[in-house]
Amino acid sequence: MELKWLEDYLSLCNSGNFRVSSEQRFVSQPAFSRRIKALETWIGAELIDRTSYPVQPTDAGQEFKSVAQHIVSLSYQARNDIREQIRGSEEKLCIATLNTLAEFFIPSWLKELKPFVETEFFSVRTDFRSIDAYLSALDEGIVDFYISYEDNSKSVLIDADKYPSLLLGTETMVPVASPDSDGRTKWWLPSSPQAPIPYLQYTSASIRLHSFVESHLKKRYSDLTFTPAYEASFTTALKAMAIEGYGVAWLPYTIIRDDLVNGKLVRVAEESDDILIDIKIFKCAAIVESRVDAFWQTLMQHSLP
Repeated sequence: MELKWLEDYLSLCNSGNFRVSSEQRFVSQPAFSRRIKALETWIGAELIDRTSYPVQPTDAGQEFKSVAQHIVSLSYQARNDIREQIRGSEEKLCIATLNTLAEFFIPSWLKELKPFVETEFFSVRTDFRSIDAYLSALDEGIVDFYISYEDNSKSVLIDADKYPSLLLGTETMVPVASPDSDGRTKWWLPSSPQAPIPYLQYTSASIRLHSFVESHLKKRYSDLTFTPAYEASFTTALKAMAIEGYGVAWLPYTIIRDDLVNGKLVRVAEESDDILIDIKIFKCAAIVESRVDAFWQTLMQHSLP
């Protein structure tokens, strides 16, 4: 039996919907269903009445629910207590984030916070390859916080009770390309050119930025043809290719602001075609550590409303 099975089960009890809970747990619905079934096999009884909608715990499931809550709570509390003892007076805070945020957001953000925090040692990690991996790192105490781009339409499901968040800032993804000899764009959206538009895209390894831009293209430009000309997981790589004239890219305004001013890049659409995204910080509610809580309290006082 695995602890994540219990967390899956508690999520399903709360949502009453396999699809919703699988999204909250960042696994496919078939995989989520298999994990619930594996728990039932281990218990030796059906825990979920699948004939009702929304699904409900059976009598056995209702009895087991309080036990599962207790086991999960005790497990995290025991781990927190042990880690507090091991870490002792260690002041390092570990932040997991995306490459672009690590390079272009976190340095200035920490500089602004410096007068208000006691911690002087921060560790930043960008080596996780999926949202599930980032959240698992929070669950397991590998990192203390996770900073990410988030859809400000709130369409992305992250369990707010399990992973409370604060808004740190906002970013704008701007559609740009290199100018022609007259300083004008070769393409203007949504005007439909005769030829396909060369497109500089984020790889799926870019996690959030890839999904935001791809979703935007489907919603706004379903009648246009974008032909991938280059892909990369780093924003700086896409920016360099855009400046060299390889095609159109949606890039964070923070990173291309100077290039727009000096004419290395130009807009290819009105501001209404920009993608607005939030920058949020998450923590795991189940982990209670004094140094993490102290930093979080500081953020609550200095983050955006």
